[in-house]
Amino acid sequence: MESTPQPAAAPESGPELGPQAGRRNGLGAILRWAGVGVVALAVIFLLALTVGPILLPYKVLTVYSGSMVPTIPVGSVVVDVPINAKDVKPGDIITFTRPDKQSELITHRVLTIEDGPAGRAFITRGDANNVQDAWRVPAVGTGYLYKFNIPLLGFVLVWLQSPLGRLLFLVIPAAALGLLTLYELWRPGRPREGS
Repeated sequence: MESTPQPAAAPESGPELGPQAGRRNGLGAILRWAGVGVVALAVIFLLALTVGPILLPYKVLTVYSGSMVPTIPVGSVVVDVPINAKDVKPGDIITFTRPDKQSELITHRVLTIEDGPAGRAFITRGDANNVQDAWRVPAVGTGYLYKFNIPLLGFVLVWLQSPLGRLLFLVIPAAALGLLTLYELWRPGRPREGS
């Protein structure tokens, strides 16, 4: 049986792929990857503040008073690492439980170390205060040494713990993801099935 050659089928028409479309697709990919990168960094940062201190040897605290201004501004998040009391020296900034109020943590500078009848103790003072603290901090065991602070982050964390903050922290990323999904589905120039 002989067959006659059939003319080649014309290619289906679709969206034109020119330099403009290539740039748009490239820009879209860059924006998507940038968005993923920002979200990933935010997640890593939040994990470092919340889960990190549970798993790793450091502590994260929010500063509510101005006693260490300008070294540690109000609203900063302080990162502390463990230190043995015998390794603390004058000039170090330490975080300790306030001797006369056990529910309060204080971050102050060690002025001097004294040997008294109750044993070795730190005399401390906040950088912004004119007088030394009224208490003596027992220089025993392991405590926390100030390493650095992140200014203003404490205000953000406190706000995120409020009902409005929690709502916006969940709603804004969800809305952004929804809008991005809708844009991807309905964006102009996207090839449609069956056309």
